[in-house]
Amino acid sequence: MSSSRNEPAGRLALVVLVCSAALLLPLALPLLRGRVFLYNDLIWFHLPMRHLYQQALWGGDSLLWTPSIFNGLYLLGEGQTGALHPLHLLVYRLLPLRVAFNVELLTSYVAAFGGMWWLLRRLRFATLPATFGAMLFAFSGFLLLHHHHVNMVAVVAHLPWLLAAADILLVEEARGARRLAFAAVALVLGSAFLVGFPQAVWWDALALGAFAAWRAADTRRWRGLLPLAAAIVVGVLLGGIQIVPSADAIAHSDRAALPPDFAMTFSLHPLNLLQLWSPRALAGGVYSEADAPWFHEFGIYSGAILPLGLVWVWLRRDANPARRALITWTTVFAGLMFVLMLGRYGGVARLLGYLPVLGALRAPARYVVLLQFALAILATVTLEDLVAIHERRADPPAGWLPALWTPALLGIATTAAFNAHLLVDARTEAASVARAAPGVALIALVTLLVVLAARRVPWALTALIVTTAADLGLYGIAFVYREPAMTIPRFLVVVKAAPARTADGYAAALEEGVAAKNALVLKGYRLSTGYAGFFPAARHPIGGSTALALSGTQWTFARNGARSAYVGGVARVRVLDTDGRLDPSGFAQLTADRPGRLDAEVRAAGPRILAFTERFHDGWTATADGRPLPVVRVEGDFLGCRVDAGVRHVELRFTPRSFRDGAIVSGLGALALATVLWRWPRAPSGRHAIAAGRER
Repeated sequence: MSSSRNEPAGRLALVVLVCSAALLLPLALPLLRGRVFLYNDLIWFHLPMRHLYQQALWGGDSLLWTPSIFNGLYLLGEGQTGALHPLHLLVYRLLPLRVAFNVELLTSYVAAFGGMWWLLRRLRFATLPATFGAMLFAFSGFLLLHHHHVNMVAVVAHLPWLLAAADILLVEEARGARRLAFAAVALVLGSAFLVGFPQAVWWDALALGAFAAWRAADTRRWRGLLPLAAAIVVGVLLGGIQIVPSADAIAHSDRAALPPDFAMTFSLHPLNLLQLWSPRALAGGVYSEADAPWFHEFGIYSGAILPLGLVWVWLRRDANPARRALITWTTVFAGLMFVLMLGRYGGVARLLGYLPVLGALRAPARYVVLLQFALAILATVTLEDLVAIHERRADPPAGWLPALWTPALLGIATTAAFNAHLLVDARTEAASVARAAPGVALIALVTLLVVLAARRVPWALTALIVTTAADLGLYGIAFVYREPAMTIPRFLVVVKAAPARTADGYAAALEEGVAAKNALVLKGYRLSTGYAGFFPAARHPIGGSTALALSGTQWTFARNGARSAYVGGVARVRVLDTDGRLDPSGFAQLTADRPGRLDAEVRAAGPRILAFTERFHDGWTATADGRPLPVVRVEGDFLGCRVDAGVRHVELRFTPRSFRDGAIVSGLGALALATVLWRWPRAPSGRHAIAAGRER
């Protein structure tokens, strides 16, 4: 290609970069302004848990256990803090909470952009379409609507890096490159596990399997599948230090007893497919028949260019033979993800609910992330073809491509039918024409720009890129800013700080509101209630009167953040007789009350039970003067140990076997990776190389 033809493409690539920076800037503004996003799980879960995590890092405490949620939670097993991920260990140790939290969020979008760009370049896309595809993926509807699920977004950001590394391992001949690619696949997969969202790792694995099958078939390099499989095994082993504790946490959670139908919650009702051609057709933006209509769960729009790209590549499939296999495989994969995201309405996903591990996951609607990923690739092919037409390397299509106007026409028809009450039942409220029309108009505008670009109108490609970026921003960034960022103290200004004495700071958040879920830990409280991905299985319902008393709860909080004293909570540590009754003659006092560590002075007249308000887990061990003591359950849910009259000082430590086993598994993974890299076959030399050449 001549330099004169390269120059417009170079300028357009710069336009895409500027648009991408414009989309990233609103996500970075809280960092620059000393604020954080606090929507939904950000304030309910992620920020409070990272506060506890950072306090443990700074205090030299255990990263395995926190006493501040549910009176005790296997922090590493719950997983979503990513406690052992190198990035988290670094930023939360070195940076203030507000800064580290913003850095964690922003890193995922930058990584998603860079990884998608590299993957598309690996697939022989030029810089301009590769940059365009990277923008579509990094700022897709799914990744922006789920910004408050920071660990989910982080795992998805690993996806293109995983596929690009796998591509090198599958198709490259150079041994050095393949060795590095082996390490990259293993390390990226291990990193994804350490972030702590197993469901998203499953999505990455689905995409990796489909991609590997296509590349092996397309390049006839089936032998590359064996080292790829080995790299995947090593990656799973590397993630063992998170995988094994997570399996332990699931086994001890309420999810272990849930029916298979749990996996079908948040299935995508087919009515939501209207969003693809009319993103604001429904008054609430989305529709749900059986679950809470969360917009972030059921919003599937990701720019008008995605459905248009699907139509374009099939209209132009014969004119683009170099991309024919990619178009076919990607479309088939998108179709499979389409069926899976329907969940109970599609049938196939229901079968996954009966499988180990997958049965503990939910929200089939989230398979839309892979649908959007596939459609982003097809949209990249579309832009590549339009650039080729613009540069006269390809012939333009004849006519005005009436099939390309299908999404816009469907949008007009949907709006008209909804407002004529032809498609609405008693459970569904249609958006007004005024609300729905802008979305349909935007789809029509993008369609027009594609047609004009195909007719070589000089400014059409630039307008298409800018309009697509605006489309993503109006949908995704606007959702992020539904609740503007603010400072943590301002959000919790109505909540009184916890008392200085730890035992006096046990509280329960029993209502939604300012102090809901885990937010109170940011004010120094320890919670007898809480919110996590895996709620601990409990004999006494968490938040019930019996649980509140046995957990030593001192305060309850109302919706508006008002605090009330709770009467009836037991002492943090106490001596019980062997029948479980309080021994008034016994003495117990904590000398250390840290995450994963409890030390107590005790005086007992005979065999007794030293009882704590800490939640029981079989990972706790107890010793007195180096001698092990039996650890027991108190009232089924709480921690205790047996002592006798000679015991004066008791030490309890949380060192679960699942962590030790997971560490061993990860150690084996590191050893396997080092061994494979050391023993990787080297290129033949000298007479051996000549002989090998003759044999070929």
